[in-house]
Amino acid sequence: MRNYIKSELYRIFHTSEIYLITGTLTALSVLFNLGVGLIKTRYSNISFSYSCLVANPMIFACAGAIIAYFLYEGNKRNGSYKNAVACGISRIKIFTGKCIVAASVSTAVMTITLAAWIISAGLLLKKSGPVHLNDLLFEVAAVYLIAIACMISGILCLECFEKNISGILMWGAIWFFIPKMIFLLGMHFQFLLPAALWFPCNLFTIVNGQHVNTQECITAWNTLEGMLKCLISGFTGTVLFTLSGILLLRKKDL
Repeated sequence: MRNYIKSELYRIFHTSEIYLITGTLTALSVLFNLGVGLIKTRYSNISFSYSCLVANPMIFACAGAIIAYFLYEGNKRNGSYKNAVACGISRIKIFTGKCIVAASVSTAVMTITLAAWIISAGLLLKKSGPVHLNDLLFEVAAVYLIAIACMISGILCLECFEKNISGILMWGAIWFFIPKMIFLLGMHFQFLLPAALWFPCNLFTIVNGQHVNTQECITAWNTLEGMLKCLISGFTGTVLFTLSGILLLRKKDL
């Protein structure tokens, strides 16, 4: 599997897609802060810039899945998947290798993009408001495992469905549609509500204490209990989707 991981990293860093993604996200980060600074309103401060990320933690989760999609959506079409299997690499090792590579690349892209966001915000915007750099950094710690779980589930959905659109729809159902349906049912059947609030898209809501705006910054990870809940949710999802991938892909035909 080590050789497979090395070959995938070589392939990724010798194609233009990863540099295009990183450059685009970095440019958008700088342009966003530049635009906020040029507008000259009460929102032209560093707090508003940070709050756009802090108030929407699922951006990180979705970004991880999107990067994984760009890295692997063409594997079946260009024949690289069949070539790897033909070389004697098991489907389980391929899946595990993809997850490791995607997690490493996504982390690198996130680090570069966040650095560009933070530096440009610090240079272009005035320092005022309730949302601070610590809130953003603690957000990264809180949602990192959730983003990894989201990315692994994205790779699994691409592996399990012949058509990419089917995999994307299933991924969206797993992370958004089904959790929201359980939450809505929990509003009528109270015994479902505690379980519904463990799903990430419900975890980061006002019902669970998340309230970030221009006046205050109260996040789901502000307390030790809240941070642990985020970490447990992400760890559980990571383990669940990894094991699901191993079980589902073990006997899957090419």
